[in-house]
Amino acid sequence: MSAPVWDPHGETRRMDEAYLIEREERRDPDVLVRYWDKYLQEVGEERQYLSLEFTYPRNAAGGLKMICPRDMVHFDHLFNNPDGEDATIPITVNTKGFRWDGYITKASIVRDEHGVETIDIEAIHCWNHIATICCWASPFAPVLAQFPRHMILFGPVRTLITTYLTANLMRLQAPGWVPPDKFDDPRWGGIGDTLFPIAVVPVNPLTDTSMWSAASARFDMADKLFAPMLDDAGVMLTARFYLPGEDEQPAPEWFYLDKPTVVLETVDKSGVTGPTGTLLDGIVSWIEEFTDDGTTPVRYPRFDSTSEYEAVYGHPGRLGTFRNFPWVWYFEGEYSGIGPSEVALHKPTATDIIIGGRSPGWVNAGIELVIKGLLSFIGLGWLYRGQLDDVFLAWMVYRDMGRVRRAGPYAFRELYISGSDKAFNLDGLVAARQGLHLTRGYTSKRVTIEDGAPYILGKDFELGDQIGFALSGQVFTDYVTELTFLDDRENSAKWEITVGDGSDEEDAVVKAWQRLGRVANAIKDLATDVGADLDLLIF
Repeated sequence: MSAPVWDPHGETRRMDEAYLIEREERRDPDVLVRYWDKYLQEVGEERQYLSLEFTYPRNAAGGLKMICPRDMVHFDHLFNNPDGEDATIPITVNTKGFRWDGYITKASIVRDEHGVETIDIEAIHCWNHIATICCWASPFAPVLAQFPRHMILFGPVRTLITTYLTANLMRLQAPGWVPPDKFDDPRWGGIGDTLFPIAVVPVNPLTDTSMWSAASARFDMADKLFAPMLDDAGVMLTARFYLPGEDEQPAPEWFYLDKPTVVLETVDKSGVTGPTGTLLDGIVSWIEEFTDDGTTPVRYPRFDSTSEYEAVYGHPGRLGTFRNFPWVWYFEGEYSGIGPSEVALHKPTATDIIIGGRSPGWVNAGIELVIKGLLSFIGLGWLYRGQLDDVFLAWMVYRDMGRVRRAGPYAFRELYISGSDKAFNLDGLVAARQGLHLTRGYTSKRVTIEDGAPYILGKDFELGDQIGFALSGQVFTDYVTELTFLDDRENSAKWEITVGDGSDEEDAVVKAWQRLGRVANAIKDLATDVGADLDLLIF
């Protein structure tokens, strides 16, 4: 049987037709807004809204604003709900390939100067569940007897975050949280279900290749505890509704959900793969960053390269890791898709960083021992009352000589950093390095791009992915940090996609020091809990 003859003209027509269909779909995307009751059962749709805007930021709870006419169909569900002001009212917004899940936080009847009334609705994304989970020191102990005093974990970031969330959700969703008169109500999940109303997608720690870190929890709010680890490791923590009959099972290899559920999941967006495919890769990647000289420039694809894809869109590390470059790139031009943007040059604010204030404990103790011992020989041991405490090894100055040479004699000189009260311990080293980083000169960038020009949100990239772009002859890469959806009576629905947050691109050495600082804090908390004194030169 002979192979079919390829028709180039027919294939061209097919591709042109597909392009036109796709362009029409993007031009006026369908938007479906739905209200739900407190059990996440659908109440109805909102088809009359006058304007709609919602945001979906990375590792944070976005917001929604919607204006509806006064005669909206579901007015009573908002303002005359049987549960009154305490009623939880979920709201979802479906666009093509995307759904925003959240809860109404405010509904207002607004009258303007002409007497026209509208309904203003505000909502917050269901990611806010993470911001309302407290990580206890000992999640499985009673609140009146919290021992151990800290919940200390070491390991890959995805595993750490999943473990904290799972442990504390087991506490929150254990038998006893359901009202006594709702034990037999299946909408409440029975007397206790660790997967309801919030479920965490598990992570196999043996195959978790995300960056390693450490954390110590003692009644810390989850969003604050996780933030430095998520940003450092390039991991994204997501939250979404699971709606039976509409969504696929979020983790069929781990569990099966049969009720509407809030699903939390960690996703590694770092683009780094290691040589083993196991939890050891996170350690290898950390060592690579920690041993970096801090001066190696960020590498970008060689756009004129004719070699294989991997050589263009990634580069290997010294210890066998492979860092992938983004394959979505935007360039300046008439049809580039780049909207409002800013590339800002920030000048250094200091060349010298001063840290400290207190001597290490062993220094003060040693001086006291020697002086009191000598004075005791002549019966004057009582004279010494700590007069030399915090005198020796209490302060240190860190100077960036390269910055001094580049800035010249009129540069701003000193800045005292209060991140550590001891100069010669790990906290002091981390504070000094961070201070040098925060005061250096750098270039920041923030870019807005259009959907479908030519890359399509949800098809070619999504929130948290890395994107490359060229502005004013400079090439940058950064994460997609926020998605904003706009729709009103005067403009067709569209996405505004923000890349970068206007902050500096933190160098590898600083991130490695911060990660090591979290490890040290966890070790110190552990040592304190067991009664050890680690106030040495290295701690």
